[in-house]
Amino acid sequence: MAKYPKGIKKTYTPKLKQGRVRKRENPDVYVLRCLLQASPHYVSGNHLAEKLKMSRVGVWAHVDKLRKAGLSIEASQNRGYRLAGEPDLLVSPLLEAWLKECKTDCPFYLLQKTDSTNSEAERLLAQGTEAPFAVLSHQQDSGRGRMGRTWHSPKGGNLYLSIALRPNVELVKFRNFTLWQGISIGKYLKDLTGIQNLLVKWPNDLICDNKKLGGMLTEASIDCDQVRSMVFGLGLNVNSKLGDFPTDLRDSSTSLLAASGISWRLHELAAKLIKTCLVTSKECLGKDADTKLLKEWKEMDYLKGKKIKVQSGKETYTGRADGIDHSGGLRLKLRNGRDRVAHAGEVSLLL
Repeated sequence: MAKYPKGIKKTYTPKLKQGRVRKRENPDVYVLRCLLQASPHYVSGNHLAEKLKMSRVGVWAHVDKLRKAGLSIEASQNRGYRLAGEPDLLVSPLLEAWLKECKTDCPFYLLQKTDSTNSEAERLLAQGTEAPFAVLSHQQDSGRGRMGRTWHSPKGGNLYLSIALRPNVELVKFRNFTLWQGISIGKYLKDLTGIQNLLVKWPNDLICDNKKLGGMLTEASIDCDQVRSMVFGLGLNVNSKLGDFPTDLRDSSTSLLAASGISWRLHELAAKLIKTCLVTSKECLGKDADTKLLKEWKEMDYLKGKKIKVQSGKETYTGRADGIDHSGGLRLKLRNGRDRVAHAGEVSLLL
């Protein structure tokens, strides 16, 4: 269980902007918003009862319901309640509370199990679901990465997230979408965890200590060079222990827990990553976006200066990675001194 700051035996009165709880807001979410805002202090049961227009017993019933969902909520006589910890499985009211704390209005679908969050997002788009929205799952049976690879997706502790968009923009404007997301997500995680060697491997891997921390996959529906709908998927190893990985992945995979020694709060992480992805989806359409991308990529480029092999279809070539060009292609310096740009393919390091 990931912990919240240790309790300070002082009562704090949350000052949520809307004053009284909105009629449509789930009382469980409102309680958690108050506890998040007050952390690490306590929130008076009388305050919650007044705002929710219910008895103290009614407040206790909501707290008890949240505890049964896996949340650790401490109670102290004459002080009230405080949030002490959360499980390694997402709980819908707490995720919604964190999204509101992040000032992010994004509907989400939280599933116990699915084949793939990207596939579920695609099905919802096909049904006409209004975008943007997010799909998260505790477990994936057929999580996938680039080139049809399987993404190991066990239950608990990790983040399996897809965000669906209906951008309706020219394809060329979104050609570097995955690279932009990789930069933004990588920077956010680096700032959050303090892990300085967290980098992005072209075109869609998050790398830490030369091991894979996460993977990204963007899939789009294109009509006449217009991106009508798009799904961005992120698989991130958060609180997995190295022993949790299959034997064949242990030497090549890592997690935020393994890299930092700290258990991370999954709900806060999910909410802030959703916000990061939505903000980035707009930023990558901005003026001089390609020029900015080249500058930002240099800071996060895992392959820079490394000797690599690129497998593209039936063709294989080697060289030293030399950043990216304006189109997002991987630049290489070949053995013969010539420059080459790879726009697709499988990249591996050479010793």
